Amino acid sequence: MKVFDTVNKEEVEIELSDLMQIMIDGRQVDLYFDHVKSDVDGYISWDVEHWSSIDPRRFIRCYSLNGKLLGESTGHNTYDLQNEFHPEQAVKIELS
Repeated sequence: MKVFDTVNKEEVEIELSDLMQIMIDGRQVDLYFDHVKSDVDGYISWDVEHWSSIDPRRFIRCYSLNGKLLGESTGHNTYDLQNEFHPEQAVKIELS
């Protein structure tokens, strides 16, 4: 999949399976969606997810809506990523 690297200012080809290791190595993965997503309770809505790693087994997801970073975040372990981390649904992916 094509990913834009905002640090090196270039588009790179990265396998979906490599994105978790890229986060562990210290980069942030930003997923941009073409629609607004919401949690099951309707508490939070977002159109961008910012994923990063706390350590090799723990990850954090922050949210943005219409260009504004929201105060909410969620913590996840490696097993949660299988259910929660969906870069294939994003219209644009960036590495920061």
